[in-house]
Amino acid sequence: MSKLFIAGGSSNFSASVTADKEYQKKLFNGSKPLTQNLKDSFPANTHLDALVGLFEKHLKDDQVRQAMTAFAIPVSLEPQKGTFSRALALQFNYLVKNEDSDVDDIVAMEYQRLLTEPSDEKPQSLAPLYPGDGAYVLEFLPSRFYIKRCYEHFDHTWVIRNMGNQTWRDRKLVFINHAEVRPRANSNCIDIPDVPPGKEVKITTSFDTRGFEGRYECLWEMQDSEGNDCFPNNKRLFNVTIDSKFEIE
Repeated sequence: MSKLFIAGGSSNFSASVTADKEYQKKLFNGSKPLTQNLKDSFPANTHLDALVGLFEKHLKDDQVRQAMTAFAIPVSLEPQKGTFSRALALQFNYLVKNEDSDVDDIVAMEYQRLLTEPSDEKPQSLAPLYPGDGAYVLEFLPSRFYIKRCYEHFDHTWVIRNMGNQTWRDRKLVFINHAEVRPRANSNCIDIPDVPPGKEVKITTSFDTRGFEGRYECLWEMQDSEGNDCFPNNKRLFNVTIDSKFEIE
């Protein structure tokens, strides 16, 4: 616990082996709260890279899958120690920057985002639009990345689980960059039925590659009834990539 605070940039605890560690032990077992004073001991910009390095150092290779499962990360996703460590660091940062002591579990969503998002992009919001909300795409059927011929039509399905504590009502899946990319969907706005926490929904659309070659990332987002992005913390959660080429006879 002392090393965790030090890695994040806090000087509240000493790394000395002779220093009293009783308070840190109580923080670890939950008998002492993470107070606002402790949170304020961290700098404005938490040392994320140092936290990632700490998690990577202490997380054994043969325990990565078990730890990922504890955070409800599906076994269909290949374990990547570095990526998982960064998701843990982002969760810790979210905890110390939040006024509440009971914060949303964002590890699974951050892990999926990190797998698909280039590391040099600007940081996104760490929280969903609605507190306690959460979404996870269990499957992209038949794929998330397509290599297709020009003028080809095909169906695509998202299998999405409501992983939060909010019931989804009056929401829709919106193709937000349809005017900038060449592929077309049969609908740029798909209504989502009510989905309670813990339940899943399947959403299907059809794509037309049309007569254009190129690689296109089709950006989709879940919006509420007012058109607000429900998950600004994960800009690639629902995206689909289409690589279209002319077929040579």
